[in-house]
Order: sequence, then structure tokens, then C-alpha cells
Amino acid sequence: MADTTVTSSLAEPTVVLSEQPQNCESGRCVYTPPPQKSQDRYSFIRSIGFGGMKSVLLVHDEDTNRDVAMALMPDFRQRPESDLQRFVREAKVTASLEHPYIVPVHDIGTDKSGSPYFTMKYLRGLPFSTLISRLHQKDPQTVAEYPLSRMLRLFVRICQAVEFAHAHGYCHLDLKPGNINVGEYGDTYVLDWGLARSIDSSGHVISEPCAIAAAGTPGYMAPEQFTDTAGTPGVKSDIYSLGALLYTILTLKSPAENLPKEQVLQNTLAGTFAKPCEAAEEGTDVPESLEAVVMKAMAPIPEERYVSVRALRMDILAYTSGFATVAEKASVGKRFLLFVYRNALWLLVAFLGFALSLTLVLLWMNR
Repeated sequence: MADTTVTSSLAEPTVVLSEQPQNCESGRCVYTPPPQKSQDRYSFIRSIGFGGMKSVLLVHDEDTNRDVAMALMPDFRQRPESDLQRFVREAKVTASLEHPYIVPVHDIGTDKSGSPYFTMKYLRGLPFSTLISRLHQKDPQTVAEYPLSRMLRLFVRICQAVEFAHAHGYCHLDLKPGNINVGEYGDTYVLDWGLARSIDSSGHVISEPCAIAAAGTPGYMAPEQFTDTAGTPGVKSDIYSLGALLYTILTLKSPAENLPKEQVLQNTLAGTFAKPCEAAEEGTDVPESLEAVVMKAMAPIPEERYVSVRALRMDILAYTSGFATVAEKASVGKRFLLFVYRNALWLLVAFLGFALSLTLVLLWMNR
């Protein structure tokens, strides 16, 4: 890695650490194009952007009378077959994951030029990275609309999408703020399943044709995504990334913020990122319970993380419901205080009822 500094980590691009050129029995990846389809049904509106190996356009679907986003490969003739196959595979994987918080794919095909394409729901929200940046800049409207309680609700939805993908045999492997979209009405989508890999019954990735051996985003990548000596990527890698995402929610920074990439690698492998309470700006309250959740999810050793995304999600729900989290290993005293806080109204009513009853008894006895 070059000794450059990560200054805008929330928008940091996905990096490929290692290609795997001979991961097919034939020694090369054979591209199987999707069916060629007429493009008469789509009319171009404007370009949305470019990322990775695809361009995204806003087009109008005449058949369904709606605007959709179309992903295609403008330079497909210069691309190796492995890139073409990965592009099509991303579309098919995303299409197979039908969940309210995963962007839906509508159509997959090849246009008359020979470029593969797929269309998906046009998202009118904003990237999670932009939302975090606005909170960091203390934009008054954003701060008012997105308190920590609402951010945690969004995080739970992200967890539900990833949990669903794991249950259906895939892990994402590139979860980060830039790959999440937040809509104006609370709709939340996990995007960009280009690095997704199939997993076995133990939650580890399976060797697949055309797969990239190692890739991700520094700061959100688990140790085992950097080196196989740290373990095998899979479900636990996504749990690490979710922990890093929660870190960002609490601190409004990436774990890799303003660090040289070599230091990011070292911190990832050793688990020595600054704790959220240390990384957050002065005056920012970082709940100890949530910090414990982050540290457990981002443990450098996979076995020390949560056993599943569901376990992580349930700890967040425990916190928002006024219970102690598993991660914090709360004392009996803290659990009692939380019980009092949760039941303060009923305890007050019971106390007042007891006091009133005692008063009536004493008045009766002194008649």
C-alpha cells in the first residue's frame, strides 16, 4: 500500500488488493452474456454517475411508465471476460435478494451494442455518507431530522438487509456509508453487491469463478479481507463492517479518518483504532453501551465478534428499548437502574398508590 493519507474516508472508493486470475478450471473466466433485448422501451434522461466498472443512467421505462436507473459498461469491449461476468453476476445476485431494504433489480440483458446492462429502482434519497457529512458539519435541518435514535433505526434496517442476504447464502463484503442510500421517507437500501460472495453453511466464502480474491474499503474491511492469516472472509467480515458503520454513526467519522493507509492496515489487524469516545468531537456523547457494541463487532479475531448479524441487531434493539446490551456485560447495579428507568411511571404510580393507601389507613386509625 502507498503511504497516502485517507482524508475523506466516508467516500473512499473500493480498492482491489488482489485479483485472482486463475480461479476457473480452464484457467480463464468464460463470459456468459444475458439475452439480447431491444432498447426501444428505454429513453435516456440523463447520466447519474460512474463508479467502479459501470456507468449509471436515468432512463424512462416506456413499458411500465416509470423512471429507472440503468447500469451498463460503456467500455465493455476493453474489459476482460471476468469483469463482464462479475457485472452480470452482481445484477443476478441483487435481483435474487428481494428485501425491502435491498435495491430491487427490474431487468437484465444485453443491448444491441453488446454491452450487458441491468435496470433497478431509481433512488431519490442520498448516500449515507452524505448524511453523515451533513451531521458532521452540523447542518441544522439534518441534525434536527436525524438524532441518534433515528440513526439507530436506520442501522437496524441495514442489519436486517444483511441478515437476509446471509440467510440466502451471500455476504456483501463492501458495507460502507457510500453503499447505503437513505430516502426522504425513511426508506433505506443497501447497494452495490458487486463484491458479494456465496457462503457455505459455516458462513465462510466459497471459491467462485471470476471472483476477486481480496477487495474492500480501508476502515470498513475486516482483517481477514486484508490477509488470509487473519481468517477466512464471510459473515463475520460483514459484522465487522457493520461495527465500523456504527462507529461512523457515533463519531461521524470513518475509523480510518486522517490515517495513512499503512496505519489503517496495522490498526485493522491489531484492533487498535481509537475508541468511539476518543474519536468523537469534544462534547459529543457516545453511550458506553453502544461503544461496547462497536468494539465487539470490530474485534480483530472473528470468533470474538457477534455470532450473527441478528445478535448484533438484537443488542441495538436492547439499547433502544432501555435494556443492557450483551456486549457491555452490565453489572447487576446497572441492570437494576435500567429496570427503574424503564418502569419509572409504573413505579411512581405504585408508590403514590401505596402512600395514599397508607395515609387512608392512618386517618382511619386516628378517627
